[in-house]
Amino acid sequence: MGKYFGTDGVRGLAGRDVHSTIAYRIGRYLGQYPNGKVNKILIARDTRVSGEMLLAALVAGLTSSGSHVYNLGVSTTPSISFLVNKHHFDFGIMISASHNPYFDNGIKIFNSIGEKLDEAVELEIEKYIDALFDDLPLSTGKEIGRIYDSKHLIEEYLDFIASKARREISKLHLLIDCANGSASLLIHPLLERLHLNADIINDKPTGTNINDLCGSTHIGNLKKSMLANGYDLGIAFDGDADRLLMIDHTGKTIDGDAMIYLAALDLKSRGQLTENKVVITIMSNIGVKKALSRAGIDLLEVAVGDKYVQTALKKHQLILGGEQSGHLIFFDDLNTGDGLLSMVKMLNIIAASNKTVSQLLKDLNSYPQFLKNINVSNKKEVMAHDGLKTLITRIENELGPSGRILIRPSGTEPLIRIMVEAETDELCHRYVDEVYAYIEEAFVI
Repeated sequence: MGKYFGTDGVRGLAGRDVHSTIAYRIGRYLGQYPNGKVNKILIARDTRVSGEMLLAALVAGLTSSGSHVYNLGVSTTPSISFLVNKHHFDFGIMISASHNPYFDNGIKIFNSIGEKLDEAVELEIEKYIDALFDDLPLSTGKEIGRIYDSKHLIEEYLDFIASKARREISKLHLLIDCANGSASLLIHPLLERLHLNADIINDKPTGTNINDLCGSTHIGNLKKSMLANGYDLGIAFDGDADRLLMIDHTGKTIDGDAMIYLAALDLKSRGQLTENKVVITIMSNIGVKKALSRAGIDLLEVAVGDKYVQTALKKHQLILGGEQSGHLIFFDDLNTGDGLLSMVKMLNIIAASNKTVSQLLKDLNSYPQFLKNINVSNKKEVMAHDGLKTLITRIENELGPSGRILIRPSGTEPLIRIMVEAETDELCHRYVDEVYAYIEEAFVI
């Protein structure tokens, strides 16, 4: 990770960490990259109040460098990936901070085939952002880039998602939480295409209510509504709809691990799981690893971050991977995580089985797991602390083969994530709280 770019683009407090000057300079650089090329750039944003400010700055930078901007308006991150690839744009830019609260924002950049930008290019952009002088040429006259309203392209993306559905998914009664984010504007036309029996909540964005006690990071209210009204399935997206979580009819949370398990078994049963292997991350539950192994499915484990899952899928020519957080990549269909596509894939599997989700997951026994985040000012300093390393080693020895502890810095926020898996919830909480207290005391947070 660089100074500005984390595992998922630039992200931070809008107006302080992610501000108009940074956005303008990113636009200036991409607008002529490489070697003064005139580019076509597709751009979209989620529903945050700061999105229009960053959009204006990016567009100013891009057009002043001579490139043409095609504006989708409010859309999802995966729609950018899909449309950039389909229409041969040079770059795609998504203004979003994903699951973060409304006061944060970010800038995600995709290359011409819809993949996250190479880290080498990100470092070049960072050097330009920090340069004392802007030495790139400014366009004048008719060489100044144009701006095109391209909202109509979203229809093509929705047609693509709908094309992946099987007819029988319409029999499920759904409750869908749009997190007051990007999905809010796309879910209704998609449901019309799919003829789904669904009720929608949190689909009225105000600019300040995205992810506010709703969506995939706050599923409590969705769970209550599910149980009170007898829905078959609950679905929760995050702010830019590149991931989802589900709730079954009993109120149990179905996370990314469980969905990968369902998708892997489905693909394997149809002879379509390449090399009988899936890509997961180091956060994946021990239980899902064991369940996949029992099913004869091999695992390739990578660092946390959907870009690392995507890289592994491409390198090893595999078709399924994802994260516990709900990012799923069906690489034969799209080379990035997509909440709407994942929803359709899961509905296909559930509807075709004539079983409930809990019945489909009867052989998956996830270990108790507890995750707690702690705010820190210097993630590198914390991770390098000898006393913390000693504590982790002691806990690892005490857990033995029946559990694990994972301490890692967030790639997008000023947080250290503390996760413990063990045979009981009591053990998980005890060890997480011990590490949390140690960091809190050692670094006077």
